[in-house]
Amino acid sequence: MGHLVLVTGSSSGIGLATAVACAAAGHRVVATMRRPDKAEALLAAARARGASLHVEALDVAAEGAPARIEEILQKHGPPYALVNNAGIAVGGAFEEQTDGDVRAQFETNVFGLMAVTRAVLPSMRAAGRGRIVNVSSVSGLVGLPGVSVYAATKHAVEGFSEALRWEVAPFGVHVCLVEPGTFKTEIFFENQRRGALVSREGPYAAMTETLERLVLEDAAKAPPPAPVASAILRLIEDASPPFRTLIGRDARALVALRRVIPDRLFATGIRRLVSTKRPR
Repeated sequence: MGHLVLVTGSSSGIGLATAVACAAAGHRVVATMRRPDKAEALLAAARARGASLHVEALDVAAEGAPARIEEILQKHGPPYALVNNAGIAVGGAFEEQTDGDVRAQFETNVFGLMAVTRAVLPSMRAAGRGRIVNVSSVSGLVGLPGVSVYAATKHAVEGFSEALRWEVAPFGVHVCLVEPGTFKTEIFFENQRRGALVSREGPYAAMTETLERLVLEDAAKAPPPAPVASAILRLIEDASPPFRTLIGRDARALVALRRVIPDRLFATGIRRLVSTKRPR
């Protein structure tokens, strides 16, 4: 019998692929999502691999999330591994995002992640072992235009994870970060969200149009998220997992460039990327 693995944000993308990969590897998986009525794709993918899993409703950003997590733990038992994958991204320049857009991203990507982590830590400490895998992004390492708030949330996840790593290590709990580049997931398509004030006639219109075109072109050509799921599975199963795992050729190339070339030269490249004629 494998480990009990709790995965958040499992209705699509990286969460779905991770839940299925863990279940197919013989682990007991509790796959959570805001709307269990969207679980059919997950269940079908699991059946195709000859695996089964449990689906539970959980909105990590809801006020009642801590109590709901406790219900899930009482029902299924304490997890050995937690995969904090639930997340949202709202595209558009910061000025064209409302307070609601900003808060929604922080509530899910940061505070929701923290709420779930806090709920599972007591049982992991008691067991003297555990694995917390936080799904960050290359945006947690390099901030790019058009996703400034999303990048802020992922930078927060990076800092939180690094500090938490040292706090829980004495109790046998490992904290790991996964930093994917671009993979073909619904966040770029069906689940795409734009800032409430994004305007095709506004001051950022030209930049937004250029960035959206480039991002969607890259996403359409990107591989499915199976490599990310495989990496997360390895982090769960390895006796001594690495703290940070950067996944995707685009992510590795971007981070390498950011680290080795002077800031002025990197900034020139970004300016060229977004320099288009402003609308009148």
